[in-house]
Order: sequence, then C-alpha cells, then structure tokens
Amino acid sequence: MNRPSDPAMNLNWGDARHFDHTQDRPCCLCGRPTPMRSHASEPVHKVCAEDWNATHPGEPRRYTRPGLNRPQHDVGTWRFHNDGPITDQRVTVLTPVTTDAPPAAVDIDLEPGQRDLFAA
Repeated sequence: MNRPSDPAMNLNWGDARHFDHTQDRPCCLCGRPTPMRSHASEPVHKVCAEDWNATHPGEPRRYTRPGLNRPQHDVGTWRFHNDGPITDQRVTVLTPVTTDAPPAAVDIDLEPGQRDLFAA
C-alpha cells in the first residue's frame, strides 16, 4: 500500500494504547497480522489507516483546536486519526484571592511529656 504524500496525514500513534503486546490480530483493512490498534481498539496497520484516511476524504474528520501560534488542521477521520497535539480544553480563569490572617494557634492542654508527640 502506498503512503499518503501529505505529511499532515501521517498518523502519530506513539501512545502505548495503540500497541497490543499480547497478540497480533488481522488488520481490519488488509487482513495481515498487526499488533497496532486504532483509538477504537480495531487492529489496523498505521499505513493502512493512513491510506484509508486519504481515500475517504468525505468521512467525518477530526481537527485540532487552533491556538495563538498554531492554525487548525486535519488529524484524520473519526475512524482513524492521530493523537494530535495536546491541547488544554479547560479555560483558566484567575480570580483574586483575599488573604486574611491565618487563624490563631490554639494551645491544647497536654500532660507533661506528651507535647512533642503531636505535630503542629
């Protein structure tokens, strides 16, 4: 099978979840054995998945979130996609914090000799 010529289509499956150390299974696209797994745990060669993505341009696609210095780009179909860059999807909102004096320490009545047994 030929690899897609577009380097953006090359899948990045470096995560260990894409590799089954216990057994090879027949690729769902070509039928040859592979230890590789898709995000949905389908056995598939990385190259087979890239070819499938390239030959199915009309399939639903996944895209990265655009960043300040990074445009949005296609990371493959929903069936086979790369892990893409890690993007924080949480919105960080900083709120002012009031700093009051800490509460006063409370002296506990202890029997002599037990004072050092407790952490403050």
